[in-house]
Amino acid sequence: MAATQRQETERTETVIRLSAYSVPRQRDADLDHLSARELECAHLVAKGFSNKEVGQMLNISHWTVAAHLKTTYVKIGISRRTELAYIMRGLL
Repeated sequence: MAATQRQETERTETVIRLSAYSVPRQRDADLDHLSARELECAHLVAKGFSNKEVGQMLNISHWTVAAHLKTTYVKIGISRRTELAYIMRGLL
């Protein structure tokens, strides 16, 4: 059990470290209005993680992740998770 928990912790630390690198994108002006936590959630969602996985990585509930994503969608004028992934990856 301890080995599994240690592996999960190492994975989480790696993902958070990797998510700190910015991805080139065209909508920088829109993303400037996001909080640090909203950006963290957006980066991890763009990498394909579920709300539950993002919550576990950031030590917050999946409901909090959903709330951050909802405010992110409103702030940058989108309505879908896929759009967020495209924006974060610089495709829109």
